Amino acid sequence: MSFTLWFMGLPAAGKSTLAKRTEQRLRDHDYLVENLDGDEVRTNLHPDLGFSKQDRATNNRRTAYICSLLNRNDITVVTGMITPFRESQQEARKIVEENGEFVLIYVKCSVETCAERDPKDLYEQAREGKIENFTGVNHPFQEPHNPDIVVNTEVEGIDASVHHLWERLQELGILQSPAEEYEFRISRDEEEKIKERLRDIDHIHM
Repeated sequence: MSFTLWFMGLPAAGKSTLAKRTEQRLRDHDYLVENLDGDEVRTNLHPDLGFSKQDRATNNRRTAYICSLLNRNDITVVTGMITPFRESQQEARKIVEENGEFVLIYVKCSVETCAERDPKDLYEQAREGKIENFTGVNHPFQEPHNPDIVVNTEVEGIDASVHHLWERLQELGILQSPAEEYEFRISRDEEEKIKERLRDIDHIHM
């Protein structure tokens, strides 16, 4: 079954970067993948939406539906969405799981660190009152109660974060581990037959 990796967290926490790196690693392992970048989705598919609680919920719900459709057609999806409300986090899971596996990945990072990393100075503009409804400054953000995976980008670099994420996906059974990819099992009777056949071959060549 295909799956959706839903990266959520504060602006500038590293969601898009992690999603892109994970997308590439999945492609390297021959997965058919689509990356629904949160900003691109909002710009091209949901330009009618603002940043109120209701509009954010609608944005998350529409995106989850697209993920579900892609999963139904055996396409794996990675997407980075702030998803600031627990209700939307749960709704996204419910929608996607109609057709695929849903993995909620909390990209954890403090507001202070995100603000320092912010390449567009949006945090500063929000603090100055130039931007309304900016998550983490003048709009609420609810940490998920039970995320499937937590990646702490405040203490881990990108390479370490991707490695940690990949290992957790294997532990959860979303991805095959290297051992599982090549492992095959035979019964004791089959093992004895193979040994007997090998002994016969050795006898023939003696």
